[in-house]
Amino acid sequence: MAIETDHLVRTDPGASRGEGWGNRLVGPVRPIGVPLWLGAERPGVELGPAALDTGLRARWLPRGLPHLEGRFAPAVTVPVDVPPDARERLNQRSLTFLPQIAEACERLADEVAVAIREGELALILGGDPALSAGSIAGAALAAAPEPLGVLWLDTHPDLNTAASSPSGHVHGMPLAASLGLGEPALTDLGRPGAKLRPEHICLLGARDIDPGERELIREQGVWLLTMEEWSDAGILSGLGDALTYLERQGVGAVHVSFDLDVLDPLVLPGTGTTIPGGLTYREASQVLRRLRAWDGPVRSVDWVELNPTLDPTGRSVETAVGLLATMLGETMR
Repeated sequence: MAIETDHLVRTDPGASRGEGWGNRLVGPVRPIGVPLWLGAERPGVELGPAALDTGLRARWLPRGLPHLEGRFAPAVTVPVDVPPDARERLNQRSLTFLPQIAEACERLADEVAVAIREGELALILGGDPALSAGSIAGAALAAAPEPLGVLWLDTHPDLNTAASSPSGHVHGMPLAASLGLGEPALTDLGRPGAKLRPEHICLLGARDIDPGERELIREQGVWLLTMEEWSDAGILSGLGDALTYLERQGVGAVHVSFDLDVLDPLVLPGTGTTIPGGLTYREASQVLRRLRAWDGPVRSVDWVELNPTLDPTGRSVETAVGLLATMLGETMR
């Protein structure tokens, strides 16, 4: 089910290098806001998309950087149907909000596929990570018949199913659903079945892995650097290993999922699940600048888990906006 929106047809900056390669982090951008909190079952994160979009545009003009703001198309907002009694139905472990989440993800998949096909970077602003089932589905549709690779920067692998999840919250299930595991409402977004193969996923920065996820990673052979392994290997070196791995897998497009809880909570406390030991601001900036410089086929990005209500100082919004600006081309000089 597609949303009726106006889209600008733009030239793909990587087209001259052929199908596949050409990093769209340096080209035109289509922001797609998804004010979803039902996957995490914690209100507040639905305010993240507007805070990010508004903050980014407001940041660039007074700094004399209109060329960056000018790359942004008008934002699209994917509507989320929140039941009137949603706050009375939390934590029931019954996938009570699955229909609403799946509907929003189906709409998101359409928007992501359209943006990518029109030569834009699909920048998905969340919202909780349940939306990634939709963004990955849309990215896979646009990449077909080439395989999609995923670079997953997150404290959590999000590889649970309803059977393995300790919380029963859908925000811990999108990557499993993209592998074809779990509820058909999520696995069949866009088209029936898996959108990814296990060997086309790189997990970076995980430091809170549930038992079922640990077993799945081992059984499926998913590429993983935990946060401690990443730190020991060196931040840029570990990222380089992940990017080289995806190149060698021959993926035709790459979807990047950046969950802000990969940052240390001392850097960004305004997120739903805070675990000590995450990336510093400087380390995250290194990662994002290296990713921007990569000549790989980045076609879509999730930027999720900003909950402004959890940090009334506004520092978390400022941090999230600053790092997003870095990824998209802002530099200190």
